[in-house]
Amino acid sequence: MAIVNFTVENDADFYRQFLYRYLDGSPIDLTGNTMKMGIRKRAADAIEEMLLTTENGGLAIVDAALGKFTVRITQGQLAELPVGDYDHSLIRMAGGLHLRVWSGMLTNNAGPSR
Repeated sequence: MAIVNFTVENDADFYRQFLYRYLDGSPIDLTGNTMKMGIRKRAADAIEEMLLTTENGGLAIVDAALGKFTVRITQGQLAELPVGDYDHSLIRMAGGLHLRVWSGMLTNNAGPSR
């Protein structure tokens, strides 16, 4: 499983595009899939600080056949999230399966222009 760590600043949007690939470099087809990324202070916590999904626009599959998707966290969302470190994982739902794409840490830093 991949480990993906993000460092963000709460004075700007965070927006990144990713290519989901097999080890040999061929794309993983995301056609018909949905995705969710839960963010919690600690993975074991009951309270989810933020949830990004393909349904709420935090995640977007932009070219399913080529495995392209984006992660977007708005400046407003980051300003509401207390500064600090958070555990996150990205899950892909496909054909009734919940498949982990990655897990890691999101670090939300204070941005000087907030």
